[in-house]
Amino acid sequence: MKKEDMLSHLKAFDPAIFTFLQDEIQRQRCTLSLVPTVNAMSPLAAFLEGSALANSSIESCAAGHGNYIEELVRTRAQELFGSEHAVVRLGNIAAASRVALLALLQPGDTVLSFNLRKQEHCAGLNYHFENYGIDPHLQKVDWDEVMQIAERVQPRLIIFSPVSYPRIPNYERLAEVTRTVGAYLWVDIGQCVGLVAAGLIPSPVALADVVSFPTNDSLRGPDGAILLCRKAIAPQLEAAVANTGHIALHMNHLASLGFALHAAAQPKFRAYGEQVLANSKALAAALESRGISLLCSGTETHLVLAAPAAGVDLMDAAQTLCRIGVHVKVDKIPTMQPQILLAALRLSSLNPTTRGLKETDMDVIAEVLARVLAGALTESEEDTLRMKIAKLLMDKPIFSEEWMNDAFARIDTSSSDTGSIHEHAAHERMSVLKNLFR
Repeated sequence: MKKEDMLSHLKAFDPAIFTFLQDEIQRQRCTLSLVPTVNAMSPLAAFLEGSALANSSIESCAAGHGNYIEELVRTRAQELFGSEHAVVRLGNIAAASRVALLALLQPGDTVLSFNLRKQEHCAGLNYHFENYGIDPHLQKVDWDEVMQIAERVQPRLIIFSPVSYPRIPNYERLAEVTRTVGAYLWVDIGQCVGLVAAGLIPSPVALADVVSFPTNDSLRGPDGAILLCRKAIAPQLEAAVANTGHIALHMNHLASLGFALHAAAQPKFRAYGEQVLANSKALAAALESRGISLLCSGTETHLVLAAPAAGVDLMDAAQTLCRIGVHVKVDKIPTMQPQILLAALRLSSLNPTTRGLKETDMDVIAEVLARVLAGALTESEEDTLRMKIAKLLMDKPIFSEEWMNDAFARIDTSSSDTGSIHEHAAHERMSVLKNLFR
C-alpha cells in the first residue's frame, strides 16, 4: 500500500491517531529542539524499523538467520569503536545500565559516580553510591581530589557519565585512579557517542572495562543501547543480559541498528560530526558575546551549558522558550560540594545540525536564548522572537538530505516511501507557516 493510501485509510479509520500524527509532524517541523537527547532518526533506519522485519524476532527466524543479523550488528559495533566485545540486545540505556551494574557488582558494593549518575537505575538493588563532580568554582574535574576520594571510599566500580560536562575528560587519569584502587571503570559516553564514533573526540574504549551509550540521539538510530566491554568480562555481561530477560529483539530493530552503525563509519557522518562541533562552538561564542555566562568555560563537544541572569527563573525561561518554539533542557549541575548546584540550560547542537542549520543560524538561536535568559519579555517581544524562529525553520527538514550518504543522493526518491513522507511533511509545514505569518 502506498504511503498516501495508508494515510487516507488511517484518517478514515482512526481520526484521533491521524490527528496526533499531523500535529506531531507540524510540531517537529515548526519548532527547534536543543535538548541533548532529542535528534531525528535517519530515514533509512526508520524505514527498516517499519519494514516487514518487524514481523520476525531472533527466535522466530529460520536456524542461523537471526544469529546472522545479531552477529553482524555486534561486529559492526566492535569494529566502529575498537572494542573486544559488544552487547547489542538492549532496549534502552536504563536496561543497559542495570545489566552493567548486575554484572560488575555484588550487593553492598561501593560505587564512586560522577554526579551520582546511574544511581537512578538502581531501584531494588543494594549499592552504596559516593559522589564526585566538578569543582564548583573552577567548574572542572579535579582529578587529584577524585583520587583522594577513591582511596578513601575504596569503590568496586567508578562511573563517569559526562551528560552534563561539555569538556573532554582526562580518561588516562581516570583509568589511573581506577587501577590504583582496584576498581572497574565504566564510562557512559551518552550523546557524545557520535563524535567518538567519528574520531572527533577521544574514546575511552581502550581504557575502560565497560563503555555504554544510547543508539538514538547522536547515532540517529533506533531507540536502544549498546554495552562495549573487555573480553574477560563479556561472560558476566552476557549472563546479566540473559538473567534480566533481554533475550530477544525483533529483526527490524537489529537491522535498523546495524544500518546506523554502518552509516556512522562513513565520511558523511564525520562531516556531520564536524558540523556539530562547529555549531556548538558558534552557539557558545554567540551566547557569550551577548553576556550569557557559560558553565565549564564553554564547550569541546555538542553540549553548551548556559546560565541565566541573576533573578531569572530557569523553569519560567524554558516555558517562554517553548512558547517561542524552542525546546530546552533545564538542569541543576551537581558539584564536589553537595550543597552547591549550578543552574543552567543544557543545550545541544545535535538536532539543529541534523536539520541542516549552520554557524550563522546559531547566532539567531543565541539571540533568542540570550533575550529570554536576560529577563521577562512582553507579549510583543515574544511574538517577534517566535517569528525569528519560524523564519529560521521555514525551509528546514526534520532530517537534512545533506547528511544522507552519497548513494542515497543518486536515487530518485520521488515515488518512494521516504520521498512521500518528506513531501507530505513539507506540505504540512508550509500550511502551518502560512498561518504563522498571516
